[in-house]
Amino acid sequence: MNGRYSFGRKSLHAINGNPNPYEQAISIIGRTLSPFDDDNLIPCFGFGDASTHDHSVFSFYQDSRPCRGFEEVLVRYRQIVPHLNLSGPTSFAPLIYAAISAVENSNWQYHVLVIIADGQVTTANTNDGRLSPQEQATIQAIVEASHYPLSIVMVGVGDGPWDAMQHFDDCIPERAFDNFQFVNFTDIMSTSKDMSKKEAAFALAALMEIPSQYKATQGIRYQEKQAQRIGSPRILPPPNKVLEHDNAAASHPPPTASSRSTGIGKTAADEQVCPICLTNPKDMAFQCGHLTCKECGSILSTCPLCRVPITMRVRLFS
Repeated sequence: MNGRYSFGRKSLHAINGNPNPYEQAISIIGRTLSPFDDDNLIPCFGFGDASTHDHSVFSFYQDSRPCRGFEEVLVRYRQIVPHLNLSGPTSFAPLIYAAISAVENSNWQYHVLVIIADGQVTTANTNDGRLSPQEQATIQAIVEASHYPLSIVMVGVGDGPWDAMQHFDDCIPERAFDNFQFVNFTDIMSTSKDMSKKEAAFALAALMEIPSQYKATQGIRYQEKQAQRIGSPRILPPPNKVLEHDNAAASHPPPTASSRSTGIGKTAADEQVCPICLTNPKDMAFQCGHLTCKECGSILSTCPLCRVPITMRVRLFS
């Protein structure tokens, strides 16, 4: 959670009026990829907490259902994070095997695994070049994933260091195709450019290799019988504190528009920003009383906050 230099000494998972780096990365990549997602279903997993360590991941929902669109990814992320106990060591192998399983379950459709993390894989901290068990497992998983129609984009947020990620990006041998791309989110977003230009630069850096990788996977889907899985996913339900929060929230209906008040720690300006893209002003209301910007609201089928189907959209003009 190292944001000493890049995020004003705050936790990179801080949930308040201003979007944290995780929320920013999810929003930018989500807005970029959503036009290309046929079913708008996104399997989401958490890792690196006290329940998963380096051996498993947890699904965002108890029934393992995917999120419907990146808007729900953002909403669910905000619900989960306050109830996690983060813990090492870190390995990306369980997450990669979960993505491989998603590819298999979709009849070998092409997928992009986006890993957003504030730390690299746990290293051995030796001078003889030996790899840690977590590094070995992650490299093996990346190599195995290259036999599937799956691209892996690793987004590094926070202060780093990221030397091991550059090694994974450039030096992993014996792959069916170059399936791993590392992007330093902090470096791109700390430039002096306008925010829109920084967001565009990040989206380009994260996804620039996707077209060539997609082309490289076109022959792989016909080799599915030849693929022999070495690793297997271990997918857990959300941690107990998250489930307790879900159960408590389910027992209380969402507040009505007339009774809703400004959240603690949020300014009036924060309340006017769209909760989906985190940049545009709120200028569209739904029949439930929740608001987004018109760009995000026009593509939603359910309210991202209370999940009721949208039956009415009203443009707001100041």
